[in-house]
Amino acid sequence: MKDSIVFKIAEYDFEFEEINKLNYETFVEEIPQHKQNESKILKDKFDKENIYFIALKNNELLGMLAVRDKRPFSLDQKLENLDSYLPPAKSMCEIRLLSVKKEYRKGSLLKGLLTIVMQYIEDKEYDMVLISGILNQQKLYKHIGFVPFGPIVGNDKSKFQPMYITKESYNLKNLLRPKQEFSFLPGPVEISTKVKKTFSEIPISHRSEKFKNMFLNLKNTLCDFVNAKYVEIFMGSGTLANDIICAQISLLEGTGLILSNGEFGDRLINHANGFELNFEEYKIKWGESFDLRKIENILDQNESIKWVYMVHCETSTGVLNNIKSISQICKSKQVLFCLDAISSIGNVEVDLSEVYLASCVSGKGLESYCGLSMVFYNHELLESKNKIPRYLDLYTYKNKEGIPYTISSNLTEALYTSLKNLDKGKKFKSIEDMNNYSRIELDKLGMTPLVDKNLGNPAVITIPISSEYSSKNIGDFLKNNGYLISYESTYLLERNWIQFSFMGNISIEKLKSLIEILKKIKA
Repeated sequence: MKDSIVFKIAEYDFEFEEINKLNYETFVEEIPQHKQNESKILKDKFDKENIYFIALKNNELLGMLAVRDKRPFSLDQKLENLDSYLPPAKSMCEIRLLSVKKEYRKGSLLKGLLTIVMQYIEDKEYDMVLISGILNQQKLYKHIGFVPFGPIVGNDKSKFQPMYITKESYNLKNLLRPKQEFSFLPGPVEISTKVKKTFSEIPISHRSEKFKNMFLNLKNTLCDFVNAKYVEIFMGSGTLANDIICAQISLLEGTGLILSNGEFGDRLINHANGFELNFEEYKIKWGESFDLRKIENILDQNESIKWVYMVHCETSTGVLNNIKSISQICKSKQVLFCLDAISSIGNVEVDLSEVYLASCVSGKGLESYCGLSMVFYNHELLESKNKIPRYLDLYTYKNKEGIPYTISSNLTEALYTSLKNLDKGKKFKSIEDMNNYSRIELDKLGMTPLVDKNLGNPAVITIPISSEYSSKNIGDFLKNNGYLISYESTYLLERNWIQFSFMGNISIEKLKSLIEILKKIKA
């Protein structure tokens, strides 16, 4: 990240060399805790156990601090019977060696360091954090939420107040959180004010006439949105919807074919294995498109295949698979076509009129809160006759007017409000504009998207990061500046990828602001 400050965990030899130099400058020359030496290098006695968090600018170390969770802590050696001063905690760590170069002490560098450290502490689920707070910074520590305990420690030249903060203390989070955050995630997405207002209203019973009427209107609106005859709605994620599809497939005769060119295609295979379905796999490299002739050949060579299941938008890569052509192939072979349309509905035009079963969720392109999933279909359902668990039985939902079990009125009304106010033409144009703008600006930065525009969902851009930089550091940097992108999923971290999504109520003006932050990064 040229000319910008990068906050990260130390990992390279030169970084540890700079840490030892800054350690000397601070804790020998400025705060005389240790004796001087000719090398002007000070390696901490717990160096092997410390996790160092650092701030770099053009490979210059500007600040640092360390986290350590092994006893005895440095405070154990300064304060006898340390635990007697503390509230109970299952796990704790100690923050040490806070040092910021003098010329950067009045800026936001300390905030950046604390932000990345507190994210690490949250991830590790420590109950308590200890520090030795230098006396002239007590006002800052107390404002953050640290509580002083025990006597002052140190010597005449350097004195410290032992302090702690627990995970229940939220002052630190409030202090560090950006004033406003914008979501470029594929979920949860940016949500409009109208939808937020509806969601906050007093819940009503799912058995009331008011709810039933609204629920029926929602189902009709959803079907009109994608040109399907029927839809059933569930409390749960897209994983539930795909499990329900597999449960329905288990009632069919014959075998199937599952297509995969990414993480979510692989998950469909996992769903099918969970139901012990009999099927073949057609898997290709992530980011590539399926060979239509290959699909035809597979169906021709195995006439026992009676269904095909695939993902429309492979969110992991951004590929938008050609469902129109594949659907036509299935129709010509009298094969049922099943679809995961979770990341496509609401982001591109989707016609489900020729689809046997298709999954979707509320918290992506439909611009509402996560928590509702659904399955669209166009046929009369097979009765399971107790062969499917009740919650996964689509026939049960159809037979009970779509409401066999409890469903949140708040989630339902929020989704209905979003759909009533969602102008498809306007949204699709906005997504195209943001996609075009992003690609132009990314090209200037040398950050080429994984998938060409003509193969991708315009609402998803996946960007491979060159090996000299970390996708996690880039994602953390953007998050610390109030812009949320995808980078923390395992499959993204493993491949050093980041991802922008334009699925929610997001504007090109917000995107331009994100790109301005990103321009500080050259991968």
